[in-house]
Amino acid sequence: VFPDVRAGDRIAGVYRPGGGASFFLNGRSLGSIDDPEFASAFFAIWLDARSAAPELRAALLPDAGGRRRESM
Repeated sequence: VFPDVRAGDRIAGVYRPGGGASFFLNGRSLGSIDDPEFASAFFAIWLDARSAAPELRAALLPDAGGRRRESM
């Protein structure tokens, strides 16, 4: 699902709770993975309150502030 990207490309993922995930490159659909467990684990890498990259999480979720969010 994930192609090579170049400078200026924008890759996006959409988490569909209970349904999986969809991925896009420069606004064009790359495909979907219809596995709720995969989607939850994939997005938790960056968005879970227990992320190993808290600075990146804060940049992705600027409104999270210091509040602890529940895990995905």
